[in-house]
Amino acid sequence: MSDPDPDHGVSASLERAFAEHRAHVDEVLRGGNPDEIKRLYVELGELLDDALEGDPGSAPVLSLPETGPVVLGLMKGVKGRLIDAGCGPNPAMSIALARADRDRTMIGMDLGFGIVRIARAVAERVGVTFLPIVADLEALPFRDGAFDGGVCDDTIEHLPNDAKGVSELARVVRPSGRVVVATPNRQSAAVLARKTRDRLAGRKLPASVYYAASSHLREYTWPQADRLLERSFRIRRRASVGWSEGGWQKSLATWMTARGPLRRFARMIVAEVEPRGNER
Repeated sequence: MSDPDPDHGVSASLERAFAEHRAHVDEVLRGGNPDEIKRLYVELGELLDDALEGDPGSAPVLSLPETGPVVLGLMKGVKGRLIDAGCGPNPAMSIALARADRDRTMIGMDLGFGIVRIARAVAERVGVTFLPIVADLEALPFRDGAFDGGVCDDTIEHLPNDAKGVSELARVVRPSGRVVVATPNRQSAAVLARKTRDRLAGRKLPASVYYAASSHLREYTWPQADRLLERSFRIRRRASVGWSEGGWQKSLATWMTARGPLRRFARMIVAEVEPRGNER
């Protein structure tokens, strides 16, 4: 789940909820306590639930809209019981997957009760069957191989123990199942352009300044993401996500980073993977 962005048409009450959330992020992340970091998302759910006042229609999508079509394409043909690991308050990915294929049952999970409550209401509002639960990706309450596949978008960068979260995701998906993992690229063309401008101006800033969200514990390069995923998965193929806004420069960057070696500079890292099963 990505950090909330108040610049995309959210209400004043949601902006206040986001602001209160961000006010605690820096202090909690500096402390580094995993339980307190996770509590941030429990509190965020409570804040959003209060701000929406029972109206799920304005629940924010906490991930990039450009990621959805890429993930949907990679998940084509995957049916059965699927997990949405880190569904967020507006489970747009689960809704899109369920609508694309009626032979899918979507089960979402997130840390906060408020977030799960909103997600369920959003899905009900649009007539999509969606079963969300409160759970921790680092300790999923499911048996081995419970799912036929799944998605994990904008989530692993928030986990105190990302290797444990990836391992748990692999554990609960059957060995031949397909999972798509998406996470921001710390070496995207946009990030490198910002860094270059700052360096030319004599500013050398911490890596976290360039993260896509203030609440990210880390962001990955393609090789780093590969190493993390390959502990528990086999990588079947890779994809990239570009920019839909930003003028001709972003359009050019999107075209250039869509394939081949330049994919390493795409906006998002996207990998289609399958659990290693008995190899784990």
